[in-house]
Amino acid sequence: MRVGFYINNLWGISATARIAYFLAKEFRKKGVETIFLLNKNQIDIAKEFEIIVLKGRGDLDRAIEIGKLASQLNLKAIYGFMRPQSVVLGLAKLFKPSLKVKLIGSVRGNNNFASYNKWYHLPYRFLEKFILERNDKIIVVSKAVKKDLERAFFLNPKKLEVIYNPIDPHFVKRKSKEPIEGELRDIFKNPVIVNVARMEPEKGLHHLIEIFEKVNKKLPETRLVLIGDGSQRGKLETLIQKKGLKERVYLLGWKQNPFKYMARSKVFALTSLWEGFGLVLLEAMVLGVPPLAFKTEGGHTEVLEDCCPLIEYPNEELYAEEIVKLLTDKDYYLSVKRKLDERVKNFFPEAVAKQYLRLIS
Repeated sequence: MRVGFYINNLWGISATARIAYFLAKEFRKKGVETIFLLNKNQIDIAKEFEIIVLKGRGDLDRAIEIGKLASQLNLKAIYGFMRPQSVVLGLAKLFKPSLKVKLIGSVRGNNNFASYNKWYHLPYRFLEKFILERNDKIIVVSKAVKKDLERAFFLNPKKLEVIYNPIDPHFVKRKSKEPIEGELRDIFKNPVIVNVARMEPEKGLHHLIEIFEKVNKKLPETRLVLIGDGSQRGKLETLIQKKGLKERVYLLGWKQNPFKYMARSKVFALTSLWEGFGLVLLEAMVLGVPPLAFKTEGGHTEVLEDCCPLIEYPNEELYAEEIVKLLTDKDYYLSVKRKLDERVKNFFPEAVAKQYLRLIS
């Protein structure tokens, strides 16, 4: 049996690309061959699989092309990764109603209603509903995303299937063992608090600077490492400078392999205002690094339930106290790590792949 994975690119820094790669490897173990269909010729993982870069440059062209490829490649199903790809799959069905292949879309973000809740968005929201529901099923990565889609685009709940993102522990652990560049090694001789995220407003990184300032006053040896880049970098640099933390906060930019830095850190601190899922939390859990997060909208609260503290938003003082407790109370730190080890097993690829395949059986 052959299936297609329709995705924007196969950059290893993309969480969505890594998820698709993990699933493709698990599908292969079960005798299902995966062909990747890409919008962009950006590839540095999954090179052992067949990859086709679409020629079309817009949604309509790509929808027509995918309809043709589905027949030519004799695909049983095509999984779309992210909402834009799910829209293209819906269009493919509209253009070719006789298409026999099963179309499984997916949505991984939960800010759709927040983005389209004005009265003048209504026509677009109903159009989105009409197109998305051409898919046979739409995978949503958390209950929060399901609720958001129902509100944003009035989607039929029966079309939506909650399947959590997978994490491949072997991949993450293998990458984490790579050495850190010489000039950065000294940072990790101290207790490091780490964050990996796009530097955008919804990631709430200004909160993390404020939180770290409070932690560092109590534990001056601590350091903060931010991995990522984005539109807020300049503002964050200004805030760091203003607080006199330039020698204690390190902005490393995007890193192809963030795991080697995460593995050498003591705490992973997420301060997002919302998250569709929060794959990076699972990556921290696999590496035995306790993650913390605000109790805000999103799947990250589902990931961390019953294993890690969730701090009421926007209580920076309480967040800082929790970090200090983790760094100073060894028994507490170890008890949290034990819970992580059990919780993360629920997200291993084998279990998640079975749920994906069940949708086309």
